[in-house]
Amino acid sequence: MGKGSTKSEVQHFKTLDDGRIGCWIAGCGQLATRWIDMERYSIRRWLSTAYCDGHGDDEFSDSHHVHRERRIKVEDTK
Repeated sequence: MGKGSTKSEVQHFKTLDDGRIGCWIAGCGQLATRWIDMERYSIRRWLSTAYCDGHGDDEFSDSHHVHRERRIKVEDTK
């Protein structure tokens, strides 16, 4: 738990009805296709948030934090 945290566990994703990882944006409901990681305040710990392809791009406009994108391998469930 980080300094100032009030929760012992924080999840930056939503679980879809079928158990897969969903986009973090409220009301989206889409399957997450990527994690966008942010290194906050030069602390060597990443805050990872799940996004679909339609959300999350504005995270990279924040020049005060280091960001990286990790694609989520989407498996065919057919």
